[in-house]
Amino acid sequence: MSNIRLLDCTLRDGGHLTGGNYGEATIKNTVNHLVDAGVDIIEVGFMWDEELSSDYTRFYSMNDVKKILPPKDKYGKSKFSVMIEKQNLLDHIEDYDGSIEYVRIIFKRKLIDWAMDQAKAVIAKGYKVFMNPVNCSVYTDAEYCDLIKKINEVHPYAMSIVDTFGVLRMEEFCHRFELVQANLDKDITIGVHLHENLGQAYTMAQRVTEMADPKRNIVIDGSVLGMGRDPGNLKIEQIAEYMNYKYGTDYNLDAIYDAITNEIGPLQEKYQWGYKLPYAMSAYYKLHRTYPEFLMGKPDLSMKDIDHILSQVAREESEYYNEAYIEGLYQDYINAK
Repeated sequence: MSNIRLLDCTLRDGGHLTGGNYGEATIKNTVNHLVDAGVDIIEVGFMWDEELSSDYTRFYSMNDVKKILPPKDKYGKSKFSVMIEKQNLLDHIEDYDGSIEYVRIIFKRKLIDWAMDQAKAVIAKGYKVFMNPVNCSVYTDAEYCDLIKKINEVHPYAMSIVDTFGVLRMEEFCHRFELVQANLDKDITIGVHLHENLGQAYTMAQRVTEMADPKRNIVIDGSVLGMGRDPGNLKIEQIAEYMNYKYGTDYNLDAIYDAITNEIGPLQEKYQWGYKLPYAMSAYYKLHRTYPEFLMGKPDLSMKDIDHILSQVAREESEYYNEAYIEGLYQDYINAK
């Protein structure tokens, strides 16, 4: 389907595991493999507030980003993207010069006004902006519609549905997608970013292709082997194969497989991201995923214990991680046990 494109966020989202430090050769090789694969948009990392070496996918300026890209005449059909999540980076971003086309702005609910101002400023610099409000599940329908209205007023290139904690079940995701499709201005692209807490990302991505209005542009995020902060993302190799099979697209799977064999596979052996039961538990209870990480570090807890403690997290503590709070629940549980 010509209206559906794929975005690979391996080097950006995987930076949560590597601290952004992949090594320059791995970064460049991964980019080249994804270009050879014909991936539509390649997100190469975060804009950052300090200068780091070329071993990092965290960039102080767009000129730093260009150092890890192939020559412009080798881009093929691929476009490039970076992400912004900090509040002090506008001065570091040069005007658009035809190299990095997209800037994605990620923001929590308490930073909506900042995100709108940031988007206007980046659009004025000539970039196509994605608005990525994280953790879409924390918004009520009314709140989400209010957010969509604000995004329509800014009129960026795209708005992404971001299931940060991987908590959405299929019917909830479909409802959220329909809500956005009905209320977002028709010429604004819908992005979808899914996490694998419940193991449903691949199925949900397929459903997107079925639900999308043929006149609406869609961008589906994925990453090589699902690389990203545990438990990981939609696997780009799976959704690319599905698009080839179902819709006759021409993603070069061999190039993605080369990226797996030569670059990302060895990193998976080291960092071991993927499905883990405590992350599924946090999704059951719609919690910040750092809560299960904290409890997984306690050697005296069984899986049953972790589930019981997570079930006690109050709703008002679910959206933002509170280590003192979860430590208190842990201590109370151990004392009672």
